[in-house]
Amino acid sequence: VIKSGIRKKIFLSNPAQDISIKKKDSIKKEVLNNEEIQLLASTPIANNEVKRAFLFSLFTGLRYSDIINLKWQNIDLRNGLLKTIQEKTKEQVVIELHPTALQILGIPAPNIQYVFSLPSHTSCNKNIKNWCKKAGIGKHITFHCGRHSFGTNLIFYGADVNTVSKLLGHN
Repeated sequence: VIKSGIRKKIFLSNPAQDISIKKKDSIKKEVLNNEEIQLLASTPIANNEVKRAFLFSLFTGLRYSDIINLKWQNIDLRNGLLKTIQEKTKEQVVIELHPTALQILGIPAPNIQYVFSLPSHTSCNKNIKNWCKKAGIGKHITFHCGRHSFGTNLIFYGADVNTVSKLLGHN
């Protein structure tokens, strides 16, 4: 825009010529492999609901915002399907639930609308950090790493990139 303005004589000189943008190193996205996931699953945690929700994220790729808003009406236990509209993208995703994900869900209690009862995102991440430390996992793991781990592990074990993309709700 500025270069066009200079060419059209709107600007006498480039007002941004002394501005530079420093490129930051990209943040390394940590993922958990299957061995680390099994290690976490067998390690106790202070808040068991955070454990359930994070493990569910590892098997579905759902974000914290989608998990905290997940209702039992979104889950078809009989057919093992999860249907929801993602909070961030407003895209519908349909996920065939892995038997472990179904086991993590358990049976809905009567009169309970939401699948998980979670603290704040910050509190969940603190719980996950302490849990990983207790399990001996030296990676910087956050709730969102569940999503990255889901996608990365699917591709590592041979899933098609387009399929993984759809499962993650990418368009």
